[in-house]
Amino acid sequence: MFMVTMKELLEAGAHFGHRKGAWNPKMKSYIYQERNQMHILDLTQTVKKIAEACEFVRNLAAEGKKILFVGTKQQAKRCIKEEAKRCNSSYINSRWLGGFLTNFSTIKKRIERLSDLESQEAESLWEKLPKKEEMGLRRELEKLKRNLDGVREMNELPKAIYITDIKVDETAVREARKLAIPVIGIVDSNNDPNLVDYLVPANDDAIKSIRLITTKIADAVLEGSDILQKEEEMEKKEEVEEEVEEIEGKAKELVKEVEETKKKEAEKQEAEKGEIEEQEEAEKPEKVKEKVEKLVEEPEKIEKKIEEAVEKVEEAKEKAKKEIVEKAEKVEKVKKVKKAKKREAKKTKKETGKAKKEVGKVEKKVEVKPKEIIEEKSEAELEKAGVKPKEKSKVGKKAQAKKTTKVTKKTGKVEIKAEKAQAKKEKIKAEKAEDKKAKATKTKETTEGDG
Repeated sequence: MFMVTMKELLEAGAHFGHRKGAWNPKMKSYIYQERNQMHILDLTQTVKKIAEACEFVRNLAAEGKKILFVGTKQQAKRCIKEEAKRCNSSYINSRWLGGFLTNFSTIKKRIERLSDLESQEAESLWEKLPKKEEMGLRRELEKLKRNLDGVREMNELPKAIYITDIKVDETAVREARKLAIPVIGIVDSNNDPNLVDYLVPANDDAIKSIRLITTKIADAVLEGSDILQKEEEMEKKEEVEEEVEEIEGKAKELVKEVEETKKKEAEKQEAEKGEIEEQEEAEKPEKVKEKVEKLVEEPEKIEKKIEEAVEKVEEAKEKAKKEIVEKAEKVEKVKKVKKAKKREAKKTKKETGKAKKEVGKVEKKVEVKPKEIIEEKSEAELEKAGVKPKEKSKVGKKAQAKKTTKVTKKTGKVEIKAEKAQAKKEKIKAEKAEDKKAKATKTKETTEGDG
């Protein structure tokens, strides 16, 4: 529902007006009191006016008419875009183009130009052009997207306009009044309430206040569109039921005709049989046989015709039933798709939250002091390489002298030192092997000399 409570309006700050010196005397009936040279708006009237505006919007949407959302000030841009997309309505949140309503034919041409440029970009036709022309076309496309992206599906003038600030978007109000288009707007204490058909006296500068009122208007649009969908579904069901009734009536008429034809043909057969019986005595037996065969063949043909008519009636009934089932399945599929979209949106929100938490945990784990890493790695690698404690202290001093360097550089130096330690190990092994060989040769020479 689109009902608003006083608590919601107070939490959103919708009761704050402008300073006493900036007020419009026509707003006197909507001001509750003055406090610290500031006007406080009467929220009891705000609740009533929001209900009236939402009821008007719901009735318009139930009739299948479109509403335009307008909010070009910084506080309302994001809110207008989100809520208009939620209720499948057109919106303007960057800049009101002069003559948008009064000169809508030219605006339609610019919308067509936007779609043409997008198709050219998708087909990569600009790659063949010189860079200067390509840059010019890209600038034109960006400008059109910025101003007309929310109105590209609008093929006719809207039946009502919702404006967040009638002072900032004064040209939009004037054009709508010229064309007798109803205006729904948030009116602060410094605005003229006579310019708006369905005014909502509230704070038009607070983001929360604007969001609260626009969400209620969008909810009213959605409620009206739901009513319209239900009415269309009911009409379709009624049409299908009427078609089925017509088919059943035609089937009954065909059955009656078939029964009448059966009766007439049975009477004819009886009359013909009586004539044949009378003529049997006078006619030859061969002629009598021929007539009997003819009479036997005729009822078979009639039965075939009756069977064909019955089959046609049954086929018509089955087709009607299939059409009813298919239409019901389409309606159910649309409902399932909507539910699936809502579920996917919830899942993506949960997954993004989980991913953020995991990233935070990983970042905390990664934050390790570079000094401890260098000291632990360098000491372990030096001990493996067989370096003396004095050399360890020298290496520690060098590592301490390079505290200010980045973690990536330090890790690289540790790897280089590890490689040097491995090279030293290999050299020591080679020297030991040479010493063993030298000792072995010396022992051989001493033994031979003694002998």
